[in-house]
Amino acid sequence: MPEDPFDLPITYVDSAESLSRATEQWFDAHLLAVDIECSLTGVHHCTMALVQVASHDQVWLVDPLALGALMKPAMETLAQTPWIVHDFSGDGIVFKRLYDVMPVSVLDTMMLARALGYPQPGLKTLAKLKMGLDIPKEEQDSNWMLRPLRPKQISYAARDAALLLPLLRRLGDEAEARRDDPDVAARLAHLPEEMRGLLQRVRQYRPVQRFAAVEKAKSLGPLAESRAQRLSELRLQWGNEGDVAAVMELGNRWILARVANPPRSKDVLERYIPNPRFRAKRLDDLWAVFDQAGAVSCDQNPSNEN
Repeated sequence: MPEDPFDLPITYVDSAESLSRATEQWFDAHLLAVDIECSLTGVHHCTMALVQVASHDQVWLVDPLALGALMKPAMETLAQTPWIVHDFSGDGIVFKRLYDVMPVSVLDTMMLARALGYPQPGLKTLAKLKMGLDIPKEEQDSNWMLRPLRPKQISYAARDAALLLPLLRRLGDEAEARRDDPDVAARLAHLPEEMRGLLQRVRQYRPVQRFAAVEKAKSLGPLAESRAQRLSELRLQWGNEGDVAAVMELGNRWILARVANPPRSKDVLERYIPNPRFRAKRLDDLWAVFDQAGAVSCDQNPSNEN
């Protein structure tokens, strides 16, 4: 065993052979910690980039980008073992949307911490309070779609999963110590019902059919709506390919501003894209959305936009 109980041996799972060995070990486990990393396009549209699975003495980093069609049966196997998670409200939707998978049971350490009275029970906060551990979160919003993953990303991802079982033990000990506190006892008694409600909401999830910017652009007419649809599709496509700049540059406000006041030329559009690398890479594709027959031009200068 490693000296640091939170730095467990890591197995990278990116082939049929390594996946087969991992699933055998999952079957033998009575409880597994599960976490995920995704592209930055939000739970309703993201691609899953990594699944972190931890037992008491090992971490598996499962690579969906390498495994492809093997992921669904792998996740169905994983779901046969109870999970410990931290904030299942988002991760659960991603598992449901991408693989139609629900674990046999879930215990959410975020919900348990909230029942104990922690008002903002993020994993970083709880790791510091309950284990005296500082988690650097610089990698949280890094580009998880690029391969190979950097050593710092691998360490961050593995640590997040490895912490969950020790965190559960610390929170469980605190729950036992505070069982005579009437407020805490009442919240803990209500926790199973809350967890069932969350799982029910995840089971009933239906994929979002329309982009938010498209819905808002409907009032601007069919051409604006069509352009908002295409820009939203490009943002999603590029973001899920790992282009973080697309997520940052093409927000809903940017899309709505462009379709409400279309640029009259590629040069004008260029001035609306401050990121030089993204501009050089994507300007032609973005201009193609506006450079079409019947397009409505606008002479507005970017500096005059509200």
